[in-house]
Amino acid sequence: MKNVQRVVLVVSIIAISLAAACGSAPNPETAPTPTVYIPRAATPDEETMLIRADSEIFAAVVRAQLHAGTDVYPFRIRELRYDPRPYGTRNGYPEMPAGVQGVAPELYFAKAGESAIDKIAENRKVILELNNVPAGSPFNYTQCAGKQAPTPPPPRGTSAKKSKSTDVHSGCPKKPESYLTVGLPLRGQPEGLKNIPNTNGERVDIDGDVWTVLVDEYTTGPGGWRRLQHAWIFKRSRWNRRLDLAATIQTALIE
Repeated sequence: MKNVQRVVLVVSIIAISLAAACGSAPNPETAPTPTVYIPRAATPDEETMLIRADSEIFAAVVRAQLHAGTDVYPFRIRELRYDPRPYGTRNGYPEMPAGVQGVAPELYFAKAGESAIDKIAENRKVILELNNVPAGSPFNYTQCAGKQAPTPPPPRGTSAKKSKSTDVHSGCPKKPESYLTVGLPLRGQPEGLKNIPNTNGERVDIDGDVWTVLVDEYTTGPGGWRRLQHAWIFKRSRWNRRLDLAATIQTALIE
């Protein structure tokens, strides 16, 4: 009789434990939905602040590029032209995240509307005109793959000797071409860009009146296309209050 009571007691304890475990387990139907960040629309005053900041930063980018040399980045570009739209996109915001912490433009300014983005592009065109730098839209060449694109294998059933290899760069231009896009201004130095090597191999953490912007350089030629992205960090001079290029950090290379 005692053995039977012990068995009943053990079974009861197991049943209570299972019930408690089932009660504490998360229910897929009642699990909380992950929070999705939705950028807030900017007010007219905030859009005005963004437009003014962008004009100053863009002018600083063009000025630094025009004074570039041949030894260190940014390098001099002979056929220099800019797409005046921020990030080179229709709505003025990046289509794909840069993959660096803290470089989303909505983290610094509320999201601007279409008219504000158009005004930014118009101001950039004026800055380019004053510096005798052409504005232009992106190039688009079919049958022009990236510089590191591999040669595709021959079709099935065809020997490598008999088949003619496909030239993935047959549609590329004969002469090199390039254009640059400039993102929206980011106040300060984003966390994802602190204490990492810059283009000179030095770790940078800049304080003071600092602004950051993403600059993409698109190049194409007989050997294919390439996209190179850098974060340009500017610091305001204490003497003339001008924004000067303090550091550049490579953030992407696609070819």
